[in-house]
Amino acid sequence: MDEVDAAPGLRTAVGFYTGKVDRLRQRQADLEAELEAVRAELAKASSARDQLAEALEEILADAPAPQEEPAAASPPGPAPEPEDVPTPPREDKATGAGDRSEHKHQKPSGKRATARSTASGELMQAVLQILVTAGRPLSAKDITEALGRPTTGQEGRAPIETTRRTCKRLVKNGRAVEDPVGVFAVARAEEPPVKGAA
Repeated sequence: MDEVDAAPGLRTAVGFYTGKVDRLRQRQADLEAELEAVRAELAKASSARDQLAEALEEILADAPAPQEEPAAASPPGPAPEPEDVPTPPREDKATGAGDRSEHKHQKPSGKRATARSTASGELMQAVLQILVTAGRPLSAKDITEALGRPTTGQEGRAPIETTRRTCKRLVKNGRAVEDPVGVFAVARAEEPPVKGAA
C-alpha cells in the first residue's frame, strides 16, 4: 500500500527532473552554439591582429632609418622631459592628474607599436621554427594547423591567409623558399643563389 501511495509523488518527481533535463540540454546546446560563435570571432580577431601587425612591421621595415634616428634623437633631446616626468606624479598626488594622463597616453603608443611589431615577429619566428622542425616543405594550411589555429570552414580562411603572407615575407627576406607555389621550406645556404638565378 505504501508503494502505491508513493507513486503519484514519484511521478511528479520524474516529471520535474524530465523537465529539468530538457532545459539543461537546451541550455547546453545554446552554450555550445555560443562557444562556436566566440571561437569564430576569436579566429577573425586573431587574424586581423596578425595582419595588422605584419603590415606595421612591413611599414617599419621599409623605413627603419628615419624611425630609429628620431628614437635615438629623442632620448638626448627630452632631457627636460624626464625631469618633468617625475614631477607630474608628485603633482598628481596633489592636483596634477591631467599631466600624468598625458604622459600615460604617450607611453602606451610606443608600447603598442612595439607589441604589434613583437607579435608579428613572434609569428614569423613560430612559422620559421615549424618549418625547421618539420624538415620538409609544408603548405600554409599545414603550418597554420601546427600553430594551433583553425584551418577549416569560414573561420580557417583568415588564419591560413595570415600564415601564407607571413611565409611570403620569410621568402622575401631570404629565410624561406616557396617551391612549388604555396609550399614553403626553410632556405638552405645553397638555395638563395638558385632562387635568385631562376
